[in-house]
Amino acid sequence: MEALLRRPILRTVPVGLMLIALQRSAFENVHPFGVVLQIVLALCAAGGIAGGPERGAWLGFVLGVMFDLGNGFPLGQHGLAYGLAGFVAGCVNVVAVDPHWWLQLIFVSVGGAVGEFSVPVVQTFVTDGGWQGQRLYRILPVIAVTCALASFAFTPLGRWCLAIRKKTWKPRNE
Repeated sequence: MEALLRRPILRTVPVGLMLIALQRSAFENVHPFGVVLQIVLALCAAGGIAGGPERGAWLGFVLGVMFDLGNGFPLGQHGLAYGLAGFVAGCVNVVAVDPHWWLQLIFVSVGGAVGEFSVPVVQTFVTDGGWQGQRLYRILPVIAVTCALASFAFTPLGRWCLAIRKKTWKPRNE
């Protein structure tokens, strides 16, 4: 039973449901600089920091599909964008094995901005919308900053969702 509870999908779904509900209720009326905050996207990017590009893409895709199902968007629209955000943020593990906090902030903010940028790109192919009426010059910096600030809380949460234990240093016995 204990091994079953360590499955990432059984940890990701309840956390994703709570964050989607929180984003749709509490953060629906919070619009700094006229931009709706994307906390689910921030968790996807922070999950990439914790688990690397592949696990970050998996977490982003699962949370994106859940977001699509809860909001009535075409299925997979946000899954692709959030998966890309987790993948881009997870590329920090290619640069450094144990990255410093400031390097993690940079990659989470870049991953969040890439994920938010890819939403209208995917909308162009999936629906009639997309680039029309987008204020990306105002949206992307706000999303990048909020993802970076949320990464302090969401990186440990992403590590827990993906069932990753933090690396510990063990001295060699010689």
